[in-house]
Amino acid sequence: MLMEMPASVEKNGPTMAQIVEIGRILENAAEEPPLSLAEIGRRMSAKRVRHSTVRACVDFLARVGVITTGSKGAQWTFASDARFWKAASAGRSLL
Repeated sequence: MLMEMPASVEKNGPTMAQIVEIGRILENAAEEPPLSLAEIGRRMSAKRVRHSTVRACVDFLARVGVITTGSKGAQWTFASDARFWKAASAGRSLL
């Protein structure tokens, strides 16, 4: 299921504000190399953020498809160009 809580979140998940903030951090850093989870935590407005909260937000954003994660960190990959989506919708289905 796509809209499921990550296993890294036990009882309380991240707030919507935290998810949006991490999304904005990654979107603003789109031209930079991938950001580590520690760097994302440092760039957040809160003084201290749990690593598990950052991980849950990154996992959620990756599952939705706006970022890509790898061994070096996370990077914004969402394409908002209308030409891209027009070409993608006209393309051959892989299913």
